[in-house]
Amino acid sequence: MAASIRATLCTLALFAVALTVAAENTVSICAQITGAGNISIDQPEALARLLEYSPAAIVPENGDDDGEHQRATATARTGYRIQVFDDNNPRTARSEAENTNRRVCASFPALRSYMSFNSPYWRVKVGDFRTRGEAEAAMAEIRAALPYLAPHLRVVRDKINIVD
Repeated sequence: MAASIRATLCTLALFAVALTVAAENTVSICAQITGAGNISIDQPEALARLLEYSPAAIVPENGDDDGEHQRATATARTGYRIQVFDDNNPRTARSEAENTNRRVCASFPALRSYMSFNSPYWRVKVGDFRTRGEAEAAMAEIRAALPYLAPHLRVVRDKINIVD
């Protein structure tokens, strides 16, 4: 019995020595991260432009893109928009929102459109109006041009973009 205890103690001692040696050879991950070296990131030009996006800078919608974006400054403030679509049907709402967005943009290219998803609702809003009166006048034009949108049309208070 004494021999088996002695063998067990020797085995445990050798195991402890092996663990100590292994622990001394490991390098901390922090030392590797802060170590010297160079990191090179290759990314497409379009991704670089997206990463530079700032909500305060808006690319003009005139279609001119010569590689250099001319940016206009925009100020966000409280104003009004016209909500032309809202739905929460999980099967059809997104495609209907996209279709409504395309139709309104085609009929009223001067109005900026904003499609958003705030679970569970898909919404499409158009325009950046400073006063409720401006929004109601534009809503009357939309109602006359696109009568099938009449049940969805409403003026809503929202953060708007004023381009200087």
